[in-house]
Amino acid sequence: MKATSNREGNRRLFAGPTTTDSGAGEVMTLAEVAVYLKLAEKTVLRMVHKGQIPCAKVASQWRFLRPMIDDWLTAKMQVVPRNDLARLIESSPDVVPLSRLLAEELILLDVQPGTKEQVLRQLVRPLIRTRIIDQEQPFLDKLLERERIVSTAVGKGVAIPHLRNPRENPGGGPVLVVGICRRGTDFDSLDGEKTKAFFLLYTDSEVIHLRVLAKVNRIAGKEATMQQLTGTETVEEVLRVLIRADQEGG
Repeated sequence: MKATSNREGNRRLFAGPTTTDSGAGEVMTLAEVAVYLKLAEKTVLRMVHKGQIPCAKVASQWRFLRPMIDDWLTAKMQVVPRNDLARLIESSPDVVPLSRLLAEELILLDVQPGTKEQVLRQLVRPLIRTRIIDQEQPFLDKLLERERIVSTAVGKGVAIPHLRNPRENPGGGPVLVVGICRRGTDFDSLDGEKTKAFFLLYTDSEVIHLRVLAKVNRIAGKEATMQQLTGTETVEEVLRVLIRADQEGG
């Protein structure tokens, strides 16, 4: 059988399960994820509004990526906080202090369009420069492996690259690399649009991994905030936009 591209696969799956795939598509509706989790739809919706489950809003409808739901379930079953910030976030689930994860040296204002590997390599380099990681290629390979499962481009010009299993990170963090690609680049987004804002999450804690993904997803869903972010010209402006959005509740 001829292989399809990530985008073709995502579009096919986004259209909904067929009678032959028995609902095994990567993208699930609210009703499908409720069945998958064996929960009532209203329970899942309540979790969505509280930012307790990874999801994205597409055309006024909530959509869930099954690999991310699987990651979330796995982390729920085996959470081992590894530092003080992880314990803080675990004890205060509604507080994800992005200001503690952001740093000027981890913000890129001129990400160049290219292949996924070329874009991700640009995002990984600040981690090398700041000695957060000491080997680029192994970490990059794991990010690309995650992208092959399903694209981390969540739509509306935003992508949140991360490892499927945060425990595979070499250690350290948590930090957030922010990259702005002003011209936009093809990152296999579900909506087919070019991606302009990247949030590369680096942590080895499942707690932080899930809570920050939820927070960034909420911020990314705010069109006005993302327009401000992609229009910034200085690192200081990027920090101000994100910290203000964080303080306003995403």
